[in-house]
Amino acid sequence: MTQDQIDDIFRENIPAYALDALDVEDARAVKSHLQTCASCRTELAEYRALSETLLMMTPPKTPPAALRRRLQGQLPSAQKRSSPRFVWSFNQLALGLTLIILLALNVSSYLQIRALQKQQVQLASQLQNGQAAIAMLAYPDTESLLIKADNISGTLLVDKSRNIAMILVWNLPQLDSTQTYQAWLIDPQGKRTDAGIFRSQPSQPYTSATIFSANDLTNFVGIGVTIEPSAGSPQPTGQRVFKVDF
Repeated sequence: MTQDQIDDIFRENIPAYALDALDVEDARAVKSHLQTCASCRTELAEYRALSETLLMMTPPKTPPAALRRRLQGQLPSAQKRSSPRFVWSFNQLALGLTLIILLALNVSSYLQIRALQKQQVQLASQLQNGQAAIAMLAYPDTESLLIKADNISGTLLVDKSRNIAMILVWNLPQLDSTQTYQAWLIDPQGKRTDAGIFRSQPSQPYTSATIFSANDLTNFVGIGVTIEPSAGSPQPTGQRVFKVDF
């Protein structure tokens, strides 16, 4: 799958993301993608501007007095008490059941499509990370550093000439939906710079995360990972998972 195809998959969710209509997992995936995709960020800005414009285009209106009186007349306090009567014809019952069945089928189909789209995005991400790891191992300047902390083990690949790093780690615990893993670039003074968020991959024996740094990696001396709230943090606030010096 090409990068353009991956961008198209995320681009389909941008209108819903602009309206805060995505679930937590999808919103997190789109947010992570926006950090590295300028075209998707531009499209998101256009959708948000459009939604704000549409809200401003509709002037407020005062309802007619006749409508107010009619609505007041339909309130329970204005109605005469009488025994409720429910008269349903066979055709009405059949139509109601048909609508319920169609609604259930549409909801089921929608959920299946969303699940398939999520799996497609996950597979595309895994394929991209695998290709990136193979490419990095082929670079002569790539450093391979050991990750070791408690029951966690793995490898950190660092190519400072291309400002790319990749985390490959085994036995990384799966977090609940309110938390995420966040990577940090560490400079010689100990200052942490956000390097992106990622989650463990329960369908895979290992977890991988690629870091494309906008800053020169030669300005940093290590990479650390902490547990943060689901949307990430501007500075480390949670438990440290591991730290690797390079």
